[in-house]
Formats: sequence, C-alpha cells, structure tokens
Amino acid sequence: MKIEFGLRTGIALPLLATLIVGMSLLVVFNYIMQVSLLKEEEQRNIEASVNTVQVFLETSTIHYQQMAALVTHIPDIQEAINKKDRNRLIDKFLPSFNYLKENFGLAQFHFHIPPAVSLLRLHDLEHFGDNISKDRKTVVQVETTRKGVRGVEIGLGGVGLRGVEPVFYKGNYVGSVDFGGGLKTEIEQIKKAINAEIGVAVYKELLSGWPGLKDVKYNFGEWVSLYFTAQDPKLFISESTLKKASQSKEKYYTEKVSQSGKDYIIVYSPFKDFSGKTIGFIYIVKERILTPMKVFTILGINISVYIIMLIVIALLIGYGMNKYVINPIVTLTKITDEISMGKTSQKVEIKDARGEIAILAKAVERMRITMRKLLE
Repeated sequence: MKIEFGLRTGIALPLLATLIVGMSLLVVFNYIMQVSLLKEEEQRNIEASVNTVQVFLETSTIHYQQMAALVTHIPDIQEAINKKDRNRLIDKFLPSFNYLKENFGLAQFHFHIPPAVSLLRLHDLEHFGDNISKDRKTVVQVETTRKGVRGVEIGLGGVGLRGVEPVFYKGNYVGSVDFGGGLKTEIEQIKKAINAEIGVAVYKELLSGWPGLKDVKYNFGEWVSLYFTAQDPKLFISESTLKKASQSKEKYYTEKVSQSGKDYIIVYSPFKDFSGKTIGFIYIVKERILTPMKVFTILGINISVYIIMLIVIALLIGYGMNKYVINPIVTLTKITDEISMGKTSQKVEIKDARGEIAILAKAVERMRITMRKLLE
C-alpha cells in the first residue's frame, strides 16, 4: 500500500531525519573527542607523577653526594681520616650533624676506611671498627672505582638514600664519606608534590639482613610494603598485581581499582637501587580523572545539549519553511483549484511569497486574468 504524504509531512520528515542523523553523528564525535582528551589528560598526569617521584629521589641523593664531596675536599678532614683521628672528626662535625638531623631529617653521616671498615658514625658514635662490605655496596663500589656514587641502597638500616665520595690524602685513597637519609621523609614530600598517596614495595629477600623486617606489617608474597602514606596498602595493591608489574616491559604498570565508591588508578613504577637493579616498586594511588560515572555524565550532557539544539533548529527551519514555502504553496494550490472551477473574481495575492513561489503566484494571477476574459 502506497502511503501518501501531505506537503508539510513530505518536507518535514526528510528534514527531521537529516537533522537527527547529523546531530547523532555530532554527539558521537563530540563524546569520543571529550573522552579522548580526558584519557590524554589522565595519561599526562600519570607520567608527570612518575617523573616527579624520580626527580625527587634523584635530587635528594645528589644533595647527599654534594655534601659528602664538600667534606672530602677539606684538607684537614683528609688528614684526620688518614690518621684515623675519630675525636678530631667528632669535634668538627658532631654539632653540625645534630643540627642537620633535627632540622632537615639527615639520618646518616659516616666515615669509612679501607677495606670498607667503619671509622666513625656520627649517628651512632659507639658503633665503629666493623667491616661493612657485606651491607654497604656503595662504599665497596667507591673503594673499588675511587669514584663517587649516589642512589638507593639496602643495608642494615633498611632502605635509604645515599651519597658517597672517596677521600684522598696527598694523592692516595684513604677512605670515603657518606651522607644519607631515610625514605619515609622523601615519600611524604613526594605525596605533597603530586597530590596522591604513595608507597614503596620491596622484594622481601633483599631485606633479609635488616632487623626491622620482622616488624613490617604488610606482606605481599615476595614483596613487603615498607611505607604508604595512607592507612592500608592492601586496599589498593595485591601480590598478583605486583607480579604483573614485575613482568611488564613498560616504563610503568597501571591498574584500576574501586574503593569506597571511588575509582583509583594505581601506578607501579620500578624502584631501582644505585646500581640500576630493580629492588621493588613505588606505587602511586591517584583518584581517576576518567571514571565510568564521568563518562556517562559526559554522554548525557552531550545528548541533552544536542537534543535542545535539534529542537531549536527544527523549530526555526520549520517556521521558515512553513511561512515562506509551505503556506504560500498551500494558498496557491487552493486558489488554483478555485480558478479551475471558474472562480476568477478574487485577485491572487500571496503575502509571504519569495523567489520562485512569488513568480509562480504572478503567473497564476495572469492565468486568472486570462481565464476571466475568456469566460466573459
């Protein structure tokens, strides 16, 4: 059965269909673009956080190495180390060390002599003369290469940041000096910088010589979480995820987690020691920029905006078409029908006719006049 449409319906339906298809395509395009931009922003945020962590740790170890280099280039200190004069070193540096410890969190100021023997710990005056080659690989490396080194090191004190420099007296290597700090202080500073919770998970076997291992509360199979700026790392990380992170070949590994009605992205960045060996992961817990709720909100806003636009455009086009096209044609149709039945007395006047419709109206008017003359 053939369906007959009137003029209004015949014009309105294709026009409306075109508008709906066009607006739908715009909704999809705009939605994809907005989601894509949010994804890019989230990715940039992740990369910035990972880079900030590395910069903070590197900067701290540079400062420790610079402090060690400053001390090792003092001739009087070079002589005191050569003579193993502990009292002279204590008199010169103990007050300064106590000040730095109290005000800047300096944890370690240590003098060593070959072959990797502790000469003086300003942070532990009673403990000296022991061989530290097993636990202080940075000191062993400096003794071997006669060059300074800095970075993360696992020792008897757990995980620390170290800067070590060699000491020479009259051209001969006589020992080394190192400065160090704990990781916890740096982690707290990084948290403020990236506005996210942050923690450190280290391979348990690497901490076997650390007495504090037995007191670590959070264990994840091969790993232990040493620090976390929030309360419970088990809410965000797991042994299975740490395994996936360890197997990943990417710069960092990410995983999404939902907790307490919020969506988080957990970023696992390899945690390396001074030699470049991966000893665990620094994990960053950030609230997600692009959440499912936000995606649906974006989609809902897009649909609402484009529906309003569709209605406004349809009304404007409909008004224009109705006034300048449809109504004049309907009026002309009616007049032409009347003329065909011999009613030629009424002048053809189409008020809102424009363009070709106005020309058609004039032609109908001439036809009316001609027919009227013929009928007379």
